[in-house]
Amino acid sequence: MEVTVALLLAMIATVVPTAAAAAPLPAPEKVTSLTVEQAREYATRRAPLQFNALVAIDAAAAAELAKHEGAICFAAFAELSPEAARALAAHKPVKGFGQFDLEFRTLRQITPETAAALTAHVGNLRLPALERLGSPELARKLAGQWGELKVGVTELAPEIAAILATNEGVFEDRTRPNVVTRRADQSRSVLWFAGLKKLEPAAAESLAAHQGVLVLNELTELSPEAAAALARRKGGSLILNGLERLSPETAVALAAYDGEIALRGLRDLSPEAATALAAHRGRLHLARGVDVRPVARGPSP
Repeated sequence: MEVTVALLLAMIATVVPTAAAAAPLPAPEKVTSLTVEQAREYATRRAPLQFNALVAIDAAAAAELAKHEGAICFAAFAELSPEAARALAAHKPVKGFGQFDLEFRTLRQITPETAAALTAHVGNLRLPALERLGSPELARKLAGQWGELKVGVTELAPEIAAILATNEGVFEDRTRPNVVTRRADQSRSVLWFAGLKKLEPAAAESLAAHQGVLVLNELTELSPEAAAALARRKGGSLILNGLERLSPETAVALAAYDGEIALRGLRDLSPEAATALAAHRGRLHLARGVDVRPVARGPSP
């Protein structure tokens, strides 16, 4: 009898650990909260990590996750504390030219302390939805990185604009081993403002130093003074597809630009504005049905 009981206990002992074993971690895309233990396990994975449902992270979990040897994307963050930012800033750069190491895809606001912490990160950082960029140090970090620079600022101070205008980094794409691809238009920069609806002349003056493709598709108005400042850019492309109307004065100012202009959002042009744009010597891209005399247009950018 004692032998039978002992055998039964032994059989139960072999089953219980299996039943009580920890459940496997869900895919990072589905995680809504992150413990230190979970972050530690995710950090051991070799593939890039993308968290689509995680809206915040504490410093302890961030410190563990920062040990991950690959890119990390937070696609739903609503906030980032200075402590968590400081921990994530220890994340080592990915071994691969042009890759982004840390991306905060939806982060709209950060404190000065968080900005300072992120500046310490030595890898590539992406903050495409950030509405206010008040830190010159963080602006310099973003401007100095490889790749297209997309910023979501809704206000642009002249000093920040001047820093962002120094961006270079897309002339060559070397993301594949032994393969070098150069942009056909030879542009060293693509600077894209994804949230800017109004551009003050002083900020436009700072952007005049930018060389490459300048995308301002969210602008709904452009003063003659700001247009004149942008027209002082040397070559490149000026993308203003969000403008629906153009005053004759603004058209005159833009016509002086020697680079390529895209105005595909214009619904119509007054005769005066059309005549002014007709004097533009570079490529001009307008929507179908909107034209100038004489026609001045080229292949789509």
